[in-house]
This record gives sequence, C-alpha cells and structure tokens, in this order.
Amino acid sequence: IRKSIGCRIKEETEVIEGEVVEVKVDRPLTGSEHDKLGQVTLRTSDMETVYDLGNKMIDCLIKEKVQAGDVITIDKATGKISKLGRTFTRARDYDATGGGTRFVQIPDGELQKRKEVVHTVSLHEIDVISGRT
Repeated sequence: IRKSIGCRIKEETEVIEGEVVEVKVDRPLTGSEHDKLGQVTLRTSDMETVYDLGNKMIDCLIKEKVQAGDVITIDKATGKISKLGRTFTRARDYDATGGGTRFVQIPDGELQKRKEVVHTVSLHEIDVISGRT
C-alpha cells in the first residue's frame, strides 16, 4: 500500500536555458587530463552570453553530445545539463537526422530563469532512501 501512496514535491530552481552557438574546449599540451578549460556561448532570441566551463561541466557536455544548434538547460544548483533538442534554424544543416531528434524553438527572454520542477515520490521510495542512511 505504501507503493501506491504518492507525494508531490515542488521545487523552484534556477536554470540557464539557451541555444548553443559555440563550444570551445582547450586542452593544454602538457599536464594531466584534468587541466581542461572551456567556454560555451548560449543565446536566446533576446541576448547572447559566453560562460566559462570547468572540468565537470566539460565532461557533462561531452557526455550529452552537445553541439552548436542544440537547446540545453543547465541547472545552476546541481550543474546538470539537459538537452532539450535542436533548433528549427539548424534543421536543414544535415540531410539525415535520427528519429529521436526533437526540434524546438529558440528560447526567448533572459538566459537565467526560475522554473518550478515537480517530483512525484511514493512513500515506499522515501522509506528506501531513509533506510540507506
């Protein structure tokens, strides 16, 4: 019965949302793999901004396979990067695209936004999480 009872948790988070214009990753010739530096240029219909990136953010961008023309959101609290899709303006760049490719509009307004996220959790999941600690 505890698996069937749910609890909704509303959370307001700050996110950065925009179209990726350019991704630059600088790897020094000397040093370890951890010395990567990078920049990402994001834009909306109203503004364009360049952000400096550290090692973890660069690894997240590579893991998500983010490239120019993708629309992404970056959660400022956790640093999680989510790929929303590609913009319609870049739809004609490639002749063939995969079936899983979503095309979205360029976000409008400010790059930094406050979004409300709703998590639905069952009482059983809460018990499992609290049992681990």
